[in-house]
Amino acid sequence: MHTFTVIGGGIAGASTAYHLAKLGHGVTVYDRFDEGQATSASAGIICPWTSQRRNKKWYRLVHEGARYYPSFIDDLERLTERQTGYSKNGAICMFKDKHIQQLAFERISKKKETAPEMGEVKMLSDVDQRSLNPFLTSSYPSVFVEGGAQINGQQLLTALREGISHYGGKWIQKEVDPEKVEGIVIYAAGAWGRELVREPRIQHQKAELLHIEVTPATHHPTPVVMGLGPMYIVPTGANTYAIGTTHEDTESFDVQSSEESKKYLLEEAKKYFPDSSLAIKGMSVGLRPFTRDSLPYLGWATDNIFVINGLGSSGLTAGPVIGREVAAYLTNQATAIQIEDYAYI
Repeated sequence: MHTFTVIGGGIAGASTAYHLAKLGHGVTVYDRFDEGQATSASAGIICPWTSQRRNKKWYRLVHEGARYYPSFIDDLERLTERQTGYSKNGAICMFKDKHIQQLAFERISKKKETAPEMGEVKMLSDVDQRSLNPFLTSSYPSVFVEGGAQINGQQLLTALREGISHYGGKWIQKEVDPEKVEGIVIYAAGAWGRELVREPRIQHQKAELLHIEVTPATHHPTPVVMGLGPMYIVPTGANTYAIGTTHEDTESFDVQSSEESKKYLLEEAKKYFPDSSLAIKGMSVGLRPFTRDSLPYLGWATDNIFVINGLGSSGLTAGPVIGREVAAYLTNQATAIQIEDYAYI
């Protein structure tokens, strides 16, 4: 049995600790519960197949992440008897015109050969889209991806903490000096990652998310919506949604929401629910960590400190499988992903 200390309790640290504890190793997680943790504030869409990013290493990671989710959640929820907010109700992907809709349908469909878990892919008519969500705008042509899913980041972390405890691990809410702990240190501090190591260089974005109530209520559950540009809509209840997001490159750790972002996101929400009455229920703010090329970093910073960081906007998609893979790698087991591909320093 090996001993590990995990610094940082976001999805990367929590998942790695959970998988190490499940393998029978000694694990202690230290988490300061900093405001602005990306996992807790994220909307949690799991639908990597629609992305146009051409980075093959990134796609391999998120593809494996989406494939792993159903069994991962089934095991975790059965073990802890906790709900994680995971549901697979599909994804509606919107485009500005029918030409782009056709191209997107062809592009997405090609991925099904190597990703059968994405399920059916089809172009939606206005009638089709209204059957999925009757109050969503039909101004934009769309494609439906059956395997699209969502997860509640905060609920997932709660379940992972209980899973870690079940397997004998510890979760301690305080700061810790890495030189005064036992075993290998796994440093997964997210946006705060520069406090201990200089490389990889961690930058972060402030991302704001608007929570709204829609009247009249839609039927529930409804699919997640990937709107134009960076916009997305995630159902959080029978008539409540989270819509986001803004992206602000910043050196600040201020997590106060801005009136400007609130107004902007509300105007965006009106475009997608043009015939509904909208009420603001609140704002969420997260600090998303990025590294070079927006590719997660998984590798050694020193002889005893292994870094996991830079998950960015795909943290909740990739985090669980990263935990599984890093746990296997650090205990000399076979991995499905080449960890060395992400150790680019």
